[in-house]
Amino acid sequence: MLSFVKPVEAFMLYRRFCTLLTVAALAAGAVLSHASAEPPKHSFADMAFLEGHWRGGDDFKFEETWRAAEGGVMTGMARGVSKGELRVLEYIVVSEEEAGLVMRFKHYNADFSTWEKDGPVTLLLTAASANDVTFTADPPSETVKTIRYWMPSDDTLQADVVLVEDGKESGFSLNFDRAGK
Repeated sequence: MLSFVKPVEAFMLYRRFCTLLTVAALAAGAVLSHASAEPPKHSFADMAFLEGHWRGGDDFKFEETWRAAEGGVMTGMARGVSKGELRVLEYIVVSEEEAGLVMRFKHYNADFSTWEKDGPVTLLLTAASANDVTFTADPPSETVKTIRYWMPSDDTLQADVVLVEDGKESGFSLNFDRAGK
């Protein structure tokens, strides 16, 4: 036996259905907007511990000098020397951009020719805590996946670099002592 609903009851059921549908759509939108929310932006204050002059190494001497942020950029310079000869220069620029703090760097030989043929290596600051920052390439550049700078103790800096070559990860760490501010 078929049972028909009166027009008023049908309208009330329809309104309940629309209300439930609206609530479900709003809840789904809230979940989606939360899931796609931008990650927290970092600031140059997260990187202030890098400021100064850092030196490390024995047979291969490596140093980095970082300048305080100004004009929307923070700059760094690195130099590697072995057996009295320059092996590498590196110029680093960290800039404030829409995506967050973006690091770009290039390596140079003594004659100022570059290692990177297709532009600088580019990474985004993806994690920061007290005296600890990690920059990540997404997707990884030709070779660099991440660079983490952190201070294991006062006046000691460590740079951990993760490389990707032919799909295989490797890496190295550089340990520095503060040479000046």
